[in-house]
Amino acid sequence: MALSHDSAIRLGTLGWAVVVLAFLIGAPLLWAASPLLLGGVVLLGAVIGLICHGIHRMFHRGGLPPVSGRRSALIGAGLVTGLVAAPGWWLVLQPALHPLAVPKVTLSDGTREVVFQGMVHVGSEQFYRSVSYDLIRAKDSGYVLFFEGVQPGTPEADAWLDAATQSGGDLNAQYGRIGDACGLSFQGDFLAFLQRDEAMDPEHLVTADVSVTEMYEEWQRQVAADPSLADALPKDGSAGGGGFDVSRVLELAAGLSGSQKDLLAAACRGVFSVILGGAESHDALNGVILDFRNRRLADRITALPQADIYITYGSGHFPGLFQELQGRNPNWKIVATNWTTAIVPPDDAAGQLVMAAP
Repeated sequence: MALSHDSAIRLGTLGWAVVVLAFLIGAPLLWAASPLLLGGVVLLGAVIGLICHGIHRMFHRGGLPPVSGRRSALIGAGLVTGLVAAPGWWLVLQPALHPLAVPKVTLSDGTREVVFQGMVHVGSEQFYRSVSYDLIRAKDSGYVLFFEGVQPGTPEADAWLDAATQSGGDLNAQYGRIGDACGLSFQGDFLAFLQRDEAMDPEHLVTADVSVTEMYEEWQRQVAADPSLADALPKDGSAGGGGFDVSRVLELAAGLSGSQKDLLAAACRGVFSVILGGAESHDALNGVILDFRNRRLADRITALPQADIYITYGSGHFPGLFQELQGRNPNWKIVATNWTTAIVPPDDAAGQLVMAAP
């Protein structure tokens, strides 16, 4: 059944609206990445449109007349621009569409409380300020504060951890660089002011983590029990082995222009939201980085049977820690859970102070 003239006009108008919308959505993102990239994508789309136009003309057998070559090129350029930019927009919008949330879980064994504040190594400044205020209030209320933070080890152990995590020699410094690239903050920059007082008040301020040497010794013990684990790490102590070289990406990011850095930061926040918001991936090192440290943290909690404790640790540690605590004392129960967004905080807003008249 042939379309009427009016129907053909309506469909044509709708089609052009889709093409223009696709271009207007995709062009700003590709331009921010590189004007050359936008130009290349537009050219590619135009070529694809012309190829489709040629194929249509070859096999055209009546019906609607084929679209002109110029229009085919414009249609291809617009649609391809939108399609190429679509994954980028999807990634950039993830923090808003699916905000990364971390838990604050209150536990009790019937005689005392343990508060576990889930953390991420890099997050929004507002999130870390909020956690810092909560820690100060908890300390004033008599809680013992437990901090995450693997302590330095022997040169051999440090070299092993560098190879295992591909951190380039200083894991905290790398987190700081990642935070800068992503437009986020490093947690150590906000919690360090409390940890600096640990020497003056060791009873209430405790770095409750293990040392790199202890982790290395535990790794050697696990490898002795299961030699296949040794294949999970590079043999030469380098960041090789086909792993993702974060340091190299950060070096490339340092040479980007202003708009490119803004785009990278937005995409990086999307990556964090997607990866950290998913399930914990299985890794041969989890037996040391998660399980071993969870056991030691549970030991420290158990060693202070009368103390209320406020813990700031990576969110991924909570399931294992809770299991360890219940294994030691089945009376441990979850009594409250609250969630806070860590990448885009709920109070993230723009405004202007209205000053009082003099």
